Amino acid sequence: MALFRSDPTTDDMAKTRALPVSTASNPAEQHNIIGASTTVEGTLRSSGNVNISGTVNGNVEVEGRTMVMPGGVVDGEVATTSAEIAGTVRGQVKVKERLVLKSSAIVDGDIRTGKLVVEDGATFNGQCQMGATVGAASGDRKPERGGGASVVGAVGKGAA
Repeated sequence: MALFRSDPTTDDMAKTRALPVSTASNPAEQHNIIGASTTVEGTLRSSGNVNISGTVNGNVEVEGRTMVMPGGVVDGEVATTSAEIAGTVRGQVKVKERLVLKSSAIVDGDIRTGKLVVEDGATFNGQCQMGATVGAASGDRKPERGGGASVVGAVGKGAA
């Protein structure tokens, strides 16, 4: 039988079927979930997408999409390509492309993003810098004339 031969022939190798390639090797297809009863201590790094329903006590560095679900908490900096926040973030948020603050979001920290969407009811305390050059920049810089905004308090319902 060819399986047990120590020196397989070319014909035997040709008969062997190739294994399918897993799509999980593609970072866009990789999904990492921090469950509601999970606490992560330290820096969380991923080249795929991350959903946080639990707590991260540390920084979150994601090359894909970061979602902080309702009830999810990040005590640290978030640096990601795109993000949707429905939970709580206590720290600076840096998003290269688009950041969405859902109605249940609470962000206590500065935001730097390419584009920002804020739903009615979201709470944001800090400064915000937006624009293509801000979202693409990796280092901190002072806001250019007219390039920054300070926001304190709730957005939407009950805001004065």
